[in-house]
Amino acid sequence: MARDGKPTRDKILAESKALVLENGFAGTSVDQILERSQITKGAFFYHFKSKADLARTLMDVFSAEDLADLDNALKETAPLIGDPRQRLLKFVQRYVDMMATLEAPYPGCLYGSYSYEPSQFSDEIKQKISDAILTWRSALEEMLDETIKVHGMKIPVDKKSLSDQFVVILEGAFIISKALNEPKLTAEQLKHFKNYLELLFES
Repeated sequence: MARDGKPTRDKILAESKALVLENGFAGTSVDQILERSQITKGAFFYHFKSKADLARTLMDVFSAEDLADLDNALKETAPLIGDPRQRLLKFVQRYVDMMATLEAPYPGCLYGSYSYEPSQFSDEIKQKISDAILTWRSALEEMLDETIKVHGMKIPVDKKSLSDQFVVILEGAFIISKALNEPKLTAEQLKHFKNYLELLFES
């Protein structure tokens, strides 16, 4: 193990995240984390002062990784900035392709998992979740703005609500995919969203 203990810390975070997505935060005990991670209680508390400290760190890491992925998606589609409709469709297709490769239902999202148990978390954590979701909204809304300028809309649609639909579909599809044990469900729902956008912004 490295002197800074990073491999142990990363293992605790990975196993804790998996347990929280399986059982919820309240339903995940420190003892379960120790058993899954194969570490001692002393090692756990060396890295995290408390379960609340773990909750904060989990969300810090999750939101940072999530927003980094959003940033990557925006950069990957940036060459199409001159064709905003195609950029928007390619953005959605990126996630269709990602979800289509799944052999098991997507394990879930900590934003949703934490939001089911608001009494378990600090206002700081709740604000971080809100900020992350609003960042997704802003990114989609900006792409929609550019598309509307060029193509207009076939029917009047509230832009802010439409920008939220991408995340709403993902969060709901994760739940239904797990409930029905249908790994491809999320990709199929995103395809419906892409089809809707194609019809709304016909070239």
